[in-house]
Amino acid sequence: MSDTFKLHGDYTSSPASCSPSASPTISAPLEEAITLARSPTLAEYELTADAVQAVAFGPATNANVIVIKTVGGKVMARFTSADGATQAIPVDSFLVVISESVPFTALDLTRVSGVTTTVRVLLGEKA
Repeated sequence: MSDTFKLHGDYTSSPASCSPSASPTISAPLEEAITLARSPTLAEYELTADAVQAVAFGPATNANVIVIKTVGGKVMARFTSADGATQAIPVDSFLVVISESVPFTALDLTRVSGVTTTVRVLLGEKA
């Protein structure tokens, strides 16, 4: 039995009310869906030390979908895939990454020094 990961909605960028009238408004719909091989792995980490925290992939070998939500502080997320090892991205406070053709094989998290941070991670492997 497989699950489906869906990201649905839109994003919009509008000028501030005091901007010139020629400032554009940008809006685009979001409609992403990926069939997953199994139910996604959902984990929560309480980062109370400055050491690197490896993210457990659970039953999945790879992750084609990664969702990270931080509470209390920023983290540095390092992704590993066939495209490169430990590709670092700061997350403050939400990140979604979908990579259908090159799955991620490892992920770790590092908090800002001295700042206790809760991190929720969803990992989904494409069917």
